[in-house]
Amino acid sequence: MKKTLLSFSVLFFTFAVQAQEYTPLQVSSGYNADVIADGLNPAAASTSSAVDNANFNFLSNDYQATESSPTNDFGLPTSGYFESGATSGLTYQMAPFYENNSLQLHEQGDEGTLTFANAVTATDLYFMVSSGSGQATFSGLIYFSDNSTQEIVDSVVPDWFYSNLLPVITSGFGRVNRENDIVENPFGNPRLYQLTIAILPENQAKTVSSVYVYKTSIAEGVINIMGVSAKILPSCPSPSGLEAASTANGGTISWTSAVITPGVGYDYYYSTDSTTPSESQTPTGTLPASATTVTLSSLATGQQYYFWIRSNCSASSKGEWTLVTFTTGQLPFPYNEGDISTLYSSSTVTVDSENSCPGFLTVSVPVGYQIVSTATSYQMQTASNGWMSEQRSLLICNTSGVAESEITAGVGGSTGTYSYSREGLDIANGLTGDVQFELRAWRTYGSSDCNMDYNRVLGDTWTVTITYQTLGIADNQKNSFVAYPNPTHDILNVSAEENISSIKIYNMLGQEILNSNGGNNLVQLNISSFAKGTYLLKAATDNGVKTINIIKD
Repeated sequence: MKKTLLSFSVLFFTFAVQAQEYTPLQVSSGYNADVIADGLNPAAASTSSAVDNANFNFLSNDYQATESSPTNDFGLPTSGYFESGATSGLTYQMAPFYENNSLQLHEQGDEGTLTFANAVTATDLYFMVSSGSGQATFSGLIYFSDNSTQEIVDSVVPDWFYSNLLPVITSGFGRVNRENDIVENPFGNPRLYQLTIAILPENQAKTVSSVYVYKTSIAEGVINIMGVSAKILPSCPSPSGLEAASTANGGTISWTSAVITPGVGYDYYYSTDSTTPSESQTPTGTLPASATTVTLSSLATGQQYYFWIRSNCSASSKGEWTLVTFTTGQLPFPYNEGDISTLYSSSTVTVDSENSCPGFLTVSVPVGYQIVSTATSYQMQTASNGWMSEQRSLLICNTSGVAESEITAGVGGSTGTYSYSREGLDIANGLTGDVQFELRAWRTYGSSDCNMDYNRVLGDTWTVTITYQTLGIADNQKNSFVAYPNPTHDILNVSAEENISSIKIYNMLGQEILNSNGGNNLVQLNISSFAKGTYLLKAATDNGVKTINIIKD
């Protein structure tokens, strides 16, 4: 017979009152299994079900199978209250350990509903979850007090040991075998994870009353949902879904209107400084509550800007500043030709390794501009028993013939999806017009030739983003130093406001291929003998050395 823990109801009330931004949701019904061994009892008598399919349970830090059994200081706290190890300020409250404390889903199609006593309006729900005997997935519905619903799409619950697939709320609290009462305390395990479900803007002003879930996976993983918390909708919520699109010297920012219409409208502020503005910051401008876009102009080309917006409900009630960033003179180009195969390589992959199944993507530089920086992002996904650590990839600019300086490799000795992102690449600097990029992808395990059986690039995630500036103008040099025409086939003019004493040109391997004396502020060079491609020009002037990329067509 388990002992009664009266502190649960008191603790929940205290935390709910103190919570401002986040609050645990009190489950009034829906838990169907007691999986936490607590008090002075054998584990089998103290619980109704195992966490997994191997007869293990979580345990409380007051658990003892018998009076002579050793005590522990690593089990779950008897209060059942947790501060999230993943999100500052977010807390969870478990159900009492002496009653059902998990919504457990064993087989595909198993279902259940958690009903909340303290229904709230929220922007996000956070599930405290874990799966025994392997990861599993569930779907479901969020129910609101007006009887409307929001779908919960297929959500992965990781295995309770070792996974980092989701943020970890708490870990290392041990387990007990419910057949023989042997307690184990493996380092860093078991784990409880944080699964976030975003409430759609159109539902955020509605009260969350319950959630319905059902297991969708066939595998044996046993889903345990052991708590739900919420991020409370503020009294003056700010707009959401900020997006920014840039031009050479401006940007347009759009957003989804705040779910509660602000009485005064919106304040916005932008800067090249990333510091979040204070509550008392004088806005750059104001907008009516009906506005969903604003366009900024006369900005510096190639500069990163930080744009914040907030709701202004009244003189004493303003929302939080919400951020989006953009860089003027920046354009993203998504790949739309489907997934990209990987080539098997049994030897070390280098930047010189061939690849017979790459993806190709062409970007178009606006007329009158040249590329000054390139970024790329994509995801690679495993299949069968491929691992993320077996992924290799490389971006090449075919127009310039320049590749990245090193291979990028995945991380993780398990299956999954790994995200890649690189910025500040100079492999296409100085190029104009249509520029082609090539993404080569390899795997170091699994069969031979090109296929998607073990690893692949998710094609709809691959994007090449270019940053461009006015043709013939280097960073921070305005019109004081230009090379024209650029590209050129033979004659290149180099002009500066001050005297040019010498000019050197280097290929993309860093080898010097031209050294010419100057003598005035305009120098003409004949580069007709150069091979087609991109070169780096350095000019020594009275005001220092200046550089620019040139292109021989």
